[in-house]
Amino acid sequence: MPVTKNYLKVIFASSLFFSFLSTSCIDNTYDLSKDIDLKIHVGGNALAMPIGSTDYIKLSKIIKADESDVIHLNGGEYSLYKEGTVDPVEIKINSVSPISISPITLPLIDFGTAGLAGRASTIGSVDFAVPTTSSTFELVHRSIPSEVSSIKKVIFPSASPVKATIKYAFSGIPSGTLVNLNSLKLKFPDYLVSSQLNSSHELVLNETTSSEFSKDIYITSFDFSNENGGASTINNKILDVVKNITLSGGIALSNVDYSQLKGNVSLATSVQISPATISEIEGIIDPSISINADPVSFEIPEFLEDKEVKMDVVNPMINLTVTNSTDIPVIISGLLKGYRDGTELSEVAVEGTTSNPITIDANAKTVICLSRTGVGGPVGSKNYKIANLNDLIETIPNHIRFVMNARADQSTSHRIQLGKSYSVGMNYSVEVPFKFGSGLSIVYNDSIDGFNDDIKDLNVKSLTVTATVENTIPLALQLNATTVGINKNAGALPGVSVKITGDIKSCAANGGAQESPITIELTETTDGAIKNLDGLLLKVTAKSTETVNGMPLKEDQYIRLKNIKAKAASGMDYDLND
Repeated sequence: MPVTKNYLKVIFASSLFFSFLSTSCIDNTYDLSKDIDLKIHVGGNALAMPIGSTDYIKLSKIIKADESDVIHLNGGEYSLYKEGTVDPVEIKINSVSPISISPITLPLIDFGTAGLAGRASTIGSVDFAVPTTSSTFELVHRSIPSEVSSIKKVIFPSASPVKATIKYAFSGIPSGTLVNLNSLKLKFPDYLVSSQLNSSHELVLNETTSSEFSKDIYITSFDFSNENGGASTINNKILDVVKNITLSGGIALSNVDYSQLKGNVSLATSVQISPATISEIEGIIDPSISINADPVSFEIPEFLEDKEVKMDVVNPMINLTVTNSTDIPVIISGLLKGYRDGTELSEVAVEGTTSNPITIDANAKTVICLSRTGVGGPVGSKNYKIANLNDLIETIPNHIRFVMNARADQSTSHRIQLGKSYSVGMNYSVEVPFKFGSGLSIVYNDSIDGFNDDIKDLNVKSLTVTATVENTIPLALQLNATTVGINKNAGALPGVSVKITGDIKSCAANGGAQESPITIELTETTDGAIKNLDGLLLKVTAKSTETVNGMPLKEDQYIRLKNIKAKAASGMDYDLND
C-alpha cells in the first residue's frame, strides 16, 4: 500500500524538522568551516513542534481496483471476483431399432346354424351374440437404452404414427348376405393410445359390411402409467409387457338365403401392427453427465498475501450460470477445493438437502448461488446455503477447483428424444464481498525507508510523534514496527527501539468517523545508533468488530491523521560542518 507508506514517511520526516534545518541563512561568501565548529543544539530539555494533519487517505488510494484482475467495485463496494469456465457437456441417448409386434390372431368364433336351414321363409335375418374371446398381446423390445430404468411413455413420430390393421373375415354365409356389426368391440391393452379408441381403449364398430371387413387405427404412443408404480420397469434393457386383446359385442345377418346355409357361420379376427419407431421416451432416465470445470486462478492482492491472514467473510458466493437444453433437470453436488502454490488448503462439500437438492432446471437457463447464508444471489437466482463456505477462503487460495458431480433427476419421469444431442453449458464465478465477520484478521507487512540521508547528520536521543487518527473504515487497526538500518538484510537495527501505543478504532456503527490517539516513540539505547536508522518494518493487523460486522469496505472510506506533533525529549544536535 504505497500511499500509506508515503504518508507515514511525511510524519517522520516532518517531525525531524529537516526542512527548517536545511535552509539556514548562511552567507555563502564565507568559508566558515575553517574557523567555526558548526555543530548546533536545538531545543534545550525538549523540542516540540506541531506538524499539522495529513490529507484524507481513501481506500481508493490503497486498494486500487484498476490495478487488479480480481478486485472489483460494485456501487463503490469492494469484492474479490473471478470467473471460471466449464467444458460444454453433450447428453445423448442413442436411437434404437423399431418395436416389432407379432401379428395377433384371436380364436375363431363359431356361431353355428342349427335350426336355420329349411325355414319356410328362404330370405330373412338372424342375430348372433359374439362371445367374449381374447388373445395375448405381447410387447417386447430387447435393446432399450441402458440409461432408461423405467418407461412411462413411448412416443412415436407425429408424422408417422404406428398403424394397426384389424381384419374381420366371416365364413359360412351365403353370397349377398349383409353383415351388420352391432357394437362389435375390440378392446386393446390399456397402454395403447389412439384417438380412435374410447376411454376404455376399445374400438367400437357399428357398420354394415360384406363377408370381409378391415379397419385401420393409428397409435400415437404407448402409455404405461397404469402399470404398478406408474411405469414399466426395464430390466437388462428389456421392455416386456404382456396384456390381452379382447373381442365382444354382436353381429346381425340380413338378407340371408337360408337355403344356401350349408355350414356353420364363423368369425376370424386378426390384428397386424406396423413396426413402431421410437421418437421419444418418457421415464426415469439417467444419462451420463460428466462436467469438467476449469479451476479459477488469481493473483492474491498484496494486502491479503500474508499467511497469518484469516478471512471471515459474511457471505462469500459461488455463482453458477447454466443453460440446459434437455427436458431433464440436473442435480449437482461436489467439492470446492482451495489451493495455494499447489498445496491444498481447504475442502468444502457442496450438497443440497433431500427435499431441496441443488437443481439445474430443465430446458432453461438457471442461475444458482451457493452462499454462506443462503441469500443474496443475483436477481432471479436459486439460492442454496453452504454454511461452511467461508472455510474455502479462510486462508486466501490462489487456485479454486470445483470438482462437480452431476446426475439427472431420478425422482420423477422426464422426456428425452432418442438420437438427439443435447447440451449443458455452464460458467461459474467466485465472489467475495468485503463484508467481514468477527473472525477476520488481515495482517499486512510493509516498510518505510530512505530515512538515513536525512538522519545521519542528526544527534537525537529520542523522538516521539503523537497524532489523532480519524477512521471511517469498518476495521480496527493495530500497528507494530521494527527499526531497520541501512543493511536491511541484517534484521532489526540494534541500539534503537520503537514503541507504538494505541490502537485505531474502526468507524462507528453508523459508518461515521471515530478518532483514536496514537503515539510512536523512537529511542536510542546505544549512543549514536539512531544515525544508522533508515526505516521501519511495519506490521498492520486489521480486525472486524461486533460493532461493524457485515459493513462493506467502500472506496470512499478513509483514514486521516490529525494534530500530528513531534517531540525530541533532549532536543537535537545538528552538524552543519558537512
